[in-house]
Amino acid sequence: MFTETRYEHEDFREAEILEDSLTSMTFVNCSFQGADLAAIELQSCRFDRCTFAGAKLNGMVAKNTAFLNCKFQLSTLFAATFDDCKMTGSNFCGADCQAMTILGGDWSYTLFDSEMDFSGTALDHVNFRSAELPQADFSKCRLSSCCFDGANLTGASFRGADLRSSSIHDLNLLEIDFKDAKIDLEQAVILASALGARYTP
Repeated sequence: MFTETRYEHEDFREAEILEDSLTSMTFVNCSFQGADLAAIELQSCRFDRCTFAGAKLNGMVAKNTAFLNCKFQLSTLFAATFDDCKMTGSNFCGADCQAMTILGGDWSYTLFDSEMDFSGTALDHVNFRSAELPQADFSKCRLSSCCFDGANLTGASFRGADLRSSSIHDLNLLEIDFKDAKIDLEQAVILASALGARYTP
């Protein structure tokens, strides 16, 4: 189906992508709305301002691939894997993200529905800086060297999570549930400062 390595303003709407894998390809302002990319493997590709609204992406494996300011609304990402991907500014509202695996990468400024469920997963070296994650469930997660600075985590739960070595600056900490979470000394100081500020007359 693809004979070039770069496509701009192309319409792949409702297409059935028959390739098993794509490597080092670039797509700019392309539409994959309603397309079928289930179980495809993407290696070192770049998608810039593309839409995957309503697309079938279940079982997809993306490695070292960039999805910049892409739209995934109402897409199916069941059991999809993102391995060291750059997702900056992408919108996942309304997407089916069940059993989705995130292996590191840059997820800054991404948008998710309320109550996104990450519970019980391992999220290592993931950058969620300034992401929209209201009421997200990170309970019992292992969160090693993650960045949550400036994210919207209002109503989020980190109950029983291991947050040690992660960054939690510029958050509304009093709106987040940290019960039974494992934290390091720096995080303890940040939380204590937030509590102290709350009760300062």
